[in-house]
Amino acid sequence: MQNRREFIKKMAIGSVALSSTTSLFPSTGERLAKDVRRTVSANSNINIALIGKGGMGTSNTHTALSVQGVKLVGVCDLYDKRLKDAKAQWGNDLFTTKEYKEILSRKDVDAVIIATPDHWHQPIAIEAMNAGKHVYCEKPVIHKLNEGKALIEAQRKTGVKFQVGSQGMASLGNRAARLLVQQGVIGPVNFVDGQFTSAPGRLNAFTAPEDASEETIWWSRFLGNAPKKPFNPQHFFAWRNWKDYGTGIAGDLFVHVLSSIHYIMDAEGPEKVYTTGGLRHYTDGLRDTPDVMLGYFDYPDRNNLGAFTVQLGANYVDGVSKKWGSMDFKIVGSKGTLDVGWDKVVLKTMEDVNPKDLEVLEQLGQGMNAPEKISPREYVFHAEKGYKGGHYDHHFNFINGIRNNTPLTADVLFAVRTAAPALLSFESYLRKDAIQWDAQKLKIKK
Repeated sequence: MQNRREFIKKMAIGSVALSSTTSLFPSTGERLAKDVRRTVSANSNINIALIGKGGMGTSNTHTALSVQGVKLVGVCDLYDKRLKDAKAQWGNDLFTTKEYKEILSRKDVDAVIIATPDHWHQPIAIEAMNAGKHVYCEKPVIHKLNEGKALIEAQRKTGVKFQVGSQGMASLGNRAARLLVQQGVIGPVNFVDGQFTSAPGRLNAFTAPEDASEETIWWSRFLGNAPKKPFNPQHFFAWRNWKDYGTGIAGDLFVHVLSSIHYIMDAEGPEKVYTTGGLRHYTDGLRDTPDVMLGYFDYPDRNNLGAFTVQLGANYVDGVSKKWGSMDFKIVGSKGTLDVGWDKVVLKTMEDVNPKDLEVLEQLGQGMNAPEKISPREYVFHAEKGYKGGHYDHHFNFINGIRNNTPLTADVLFAVRTAAPALLSFESYLRKDAIQWDAQKLKIKK
């Protein structure tokens, strides 16, 4: 175990690295796939392509294009209308295709955004890395636990940049929370709580687009390694509802908070996971994953920051609470609490705060270093007006990492380690039992 001095130094460097524009670490052990990837200089434009133009893929692309010097050159999707929409949004000269391999074979593509259903994340990401493309992959980066090691090995072999799309951890709020925790302001952490709620919709509300058919949607490619089934547009457009293509509430929502926790606490993973829940409302046959889930994750003490339990809940049948855990979760320590958002953090303590403990936030700036003092035991930290948000920060970090060959905090190992407890949560729900986990070896303990 590292001593506290070494760990604080590491944590501070990690926080700065998220927004740094120069390399903080030597680039060692990277074998770049120069034969299939064009060279990118620090001043180069970065050409990106999108694979999977659903809602998240479209949002990611818009954000990536807001980073200076980024150009979209190609879009892949399995649905004709989305390809037509892509040209309308981003220009008629855009290359569009239903075959992602055509994207990966293009020499003018530096990086790809992968925003497909979960069961395609790992296979496409590995092919992309082997083709020399940098990868921004939506969470969770694996659909099954046994997919993680091959993903890590592919990145290590190729040396390309790999970033997972858990954007909240790059936000100023998460970075401020990391520094306050490592400074010991709230004492050793013992509990983290994050909740997601959404109002129920009408049963049988799904209506397929009029043009949805096997002529407009490449159904067999969508299925991929999933069980073969007749064409079903609801499976295609609402794939998150189905375990064959998605990872349920845990992989869709819990993973966001887990990513933030792993970043803030420098955690590697839980020792034990237990999850319960069920289909309480959406019993119309349009999903086979639960609409209510409660997950519990026991984390060991690491670097003397405290052993803690994470409680994550989601209820798709709660129209009143209006909680969204990835943007508002609570960290509890023996001396105080942090309510963590993307652009705001609220600190409450048992005793008066020592103002010197807050000076650690000077390295962040952007308003976080000038908190509002509510009382000697309560401070509110706000991002300054005009802050572009965690989504922009995350994409900037990825593009900057490509340009300057700098390390990424949300790299492939981080991605697999945060995906694993989310998948374990869903697995625990299916098993109706707790699961013991070895985060170092990335395997279930027998």
